[in-house]
Amino acid sequence: MSANKLSLGRQAGFTLVEVVVVVSTLAIVSMVFLGMATSYFVVINRNNHLSEMTISSQNLIRSTVESLRYGDGVRQTNQITDPNSPFGGWNTSNSAFVIIIAVPALTATHSYIIDPDTGNPYMNEYVYYRNGTTLMKRTLANPNATGNSLKTSCPTASGSCPADRTLALYVNSMVFTLYDQDGAQTADATLARSVNIALTMQRNAPGSPLNLTTSIRVTLRNRF
Repeated sequence: MSANKLSLGRQAGFTLVEVVVVVSTLAIVSMVFLGMATSYFVVINRNNHLSEMTISSQNLIRSTVESLRYGDGVRQTNQITDPNSPFGGWNTSNSAFVIIIAVPALTATHSYIIDPDTGNPYMNEYVYYRNGTTLMKRTLANPNATGNSLKTSCPTASGSCPADRTLALYVNSMVFTLYDQDGAQTADATLARSVNIALTMQRNAPGSPLNLTTSIRVTLRNRF
């Protein structure tokens, strides 16, 4: 009887070789699973980041196009005083990532505010500028436009001065090319009748940085 029990005990156990094989197999399977899971999460994260960048760039381009299409066009320098502007004021410049767009001043009911001296609407100004990798929008409200629905914004909100608006993150560059009425490139914003905007965004992501480039050409339809 004792011999049979000893035999059964030996049959129920594992040899050292068997244990090593099982442990090694589990380790390999675990490593393969971990690698697959890591690759899956990397792909998911990259796709999510790319989707966010795409939506952000589309929203930015859309809002910029709307401003250009109903505005007076691109200005070389700001004509409305900005107490928070850089030294020398704002100047449309690719190297400084700045573009100034003039837009009609409107009341809260979206009616034009007319300058009685010219018969044309007063103009507000939007200043698009880059702060690090963030694209910002400053509003310069025409002080002569009574009932102006816009207020001049500031780098940081204070009192009656709202904060500059954040338009997009991860902006690498925003290049605009101006064209005159003959379709030739021009560096003079006052001669521009259309503008091509090329936006490049870059974001660090698992694996390698993500890059996204979007461009659009817009005709400056309204000139008051």
